[in-house]
Amino acid sequence: MRRVGFLLILLVGMSGAAAAAPPDLAAAEQLYREGDYRAAAEAYHQVLNQGLASGEIYYNLGNCYYKLGDYGRAILHYERARRWLGQDSDLDLNLQLANLKVPDRIEPLPRFFLLRLVEGLGDLLASRRWALLVLLCEWVLLACLAGLLIVRRPKHRRLLAGVFVAAGFLFLVSGGFYLQQSARENQPQGVVLSDRIDVLSAPEAGATELFALHEGVKFRILRRVPGWAEIHLADGKRGWMPQSAFESI
Repeated sequence: MRRVGFLLILLVGMSGAAAAAPPDLAAAEQLYREGDYRAAAEAYHQVLNQGLASGEIYYNLGNCYYKLGDYGRAILHYERARRWLGQDSDLDLNLQLANLKVPDRIEPLPRFFLLRLVEGLGDLLASRRWALLVLLCEWVLLACLAGLLIVRRPKHRRLLAGVFVAAGFLFLVSGGFYLQQSARENQPQGVVLSDRIDVLSAPEAGATELFALHEGVKFRILRRVPGWAEIHLADGKRGWMPQSAFESI
């Protein structure tokens, strides 16, 4: 279980409803340590309902569901945690373990290796962290620019110019990865929570069954109509699924 104590620091000095959150968070962690995973999951949901979402809380919630054998919800919350944390060794390992419990094996379509490389680099950080890096580079660029306007010694100017060029390059790269990750994170996705669900050719109960999916499968949501969603799998398959069978990431 991850520690989420940094949230307590953010809440120091706050009053009202938010001030009651630290005990709830501490209670959730205590319940987890005691092995009462169902009660811990309920406590973490209470924390989330108070607006205290974070990658660590989603990660811990995923752990609770994994311990309970509810692998669909474990994967759902691990995927939500990834949108906050990006690549993380503990999260990646637990997500892999949870996916091993899924009966379906969805093989992604082959892609050009450079695209896979770029996406892999972008996955190192979540969009929030790429945005922070962009902001940091922007401040460094402004500081270097101010220094170049003030400093007169050639040696110091060369140093500032070098830092300016490096920060500018990192600014562009980070900005590109931020846009990439932001677009991917904003793309509607879902995870199957039903034990088994038939994917149909049309959004109606009597439509042709195309294939079946099991709890824990992740997919893209192409569009929605009342009660139904058209989904797209990594292997290229697509079809319609009742919205009651899944939950959005």
